[in-house]
Amino acid sequence: MSAEPSALLDAAHAIIAEQLTRLRELHQVAQQRHAKVEADLRQSARLLDEASMQLRFAAERGLTNAAALAEREQQLRSEHDLLNREYVAGRRALRQLDLLIRQIDMSSTTLNGDTENEPDDPWVQALRSQVVMGREDERSRLAREVHDGPAQVLANALMGLEHCQNLLKSQRMERLAEILLQLSEAAREGLREVRRFIADLRPGKLDEQGLHGALTEYVRRYHDTVSAQVTFEADPLPRLANETEIVLYRIVQEALQNAHKHARGAPVHVVISARNGQLHLTVRDEGPGFDTRAVARRAGRESWGLTSMRERAELVGAQFVVTTRPGHGTEVTVTMPLVRR
Repeated sequence: MSAEPSALLDAAHAIIAEQLTRLRELHQVAQQRHAKVEADLRQSARLLDEASMQLRFAAERGLTNAAALAEREQQLRSEHDLLNREYVAGRRALRQLDLLIRQIDMSSTTLNGDTENEPDDPWVQALRSQVVMGREDERSRLAREVHDGPAQVLANALMGLEHCQNLLKSQRMERLAEILLQLSEAAREGLREVRRFIADLRPGKLDEQGLHGALTEYVRRYHDTVSAQVTFEADPLPRLANETEIVLYRIVQEALQNAHKHARGAPVHVVISARNGQLHLTVRDEGPGFDTRAVARRAGRESWGLTSMRERAELVGAQFVVTTRPGHGTEVTVTMPLVRR
């Protein structure tokens, strides 16, 4: 006689529970390994910074140990690159494991009927999980930018101050004045970088003037910072929902950063139009373009920048399209219903 349906379901849920336990154990092991790699990567970055400063110092003064320092700097750079690749791969694996666990867990909860405190659509939580992981990736990106920007300026300033102390002891006042002038210029540049990070984290203009005012200010700063030819055109816009304005602002921000990295200084055009109840956002560059399939094959997935923009757009119910091919530039388009706040 066949088993009762309830007994079959109980057995199925027992199997799922066992597999979830094993997946969580695997996730924990991967998380511990990832934390170790992250700590090693930070230590590697510090050692590389120190070695780079020592090499520059020795090269500027023609010291005899410059060759040995260059060899050590190259070795540390290779080790840092290996750790960084492992860190990126580990972060991707953790994100996929986390999504898998959440999806299986939510499906099991739905089958159990234990949805009193859960949303009607179990996949809503999977999307929220993607958002959480996206925020973690965003923090990692900002950490790298701080490391390559203000942190590097501060490290160079520290090295310069130590040099100034030596010049002061040897009474080389003329050279001391030159170094102090360089340090002053570097400090101003570092301050500009920090202010830019603060503005990018939460653009005050977005609250004060809405999307049009915030993007006008950002495009102006982008033009001044990277010396790129960029135009911005926008129809009169009503105030949109806060989350919509933030998402559209971030998409323009990411698209311009991608253009700066890949379009090689080519002109960029940002256009926002509001017609027939639809909002259309377009960011188009006149750069070299690329083959999306080739990029996906090399990376095993769509690039992080495109994925980030696509996920942001989907969160507010917008359609996201990338149009590009080699030799014909790249165009990012976002289309969504125009809903006033």
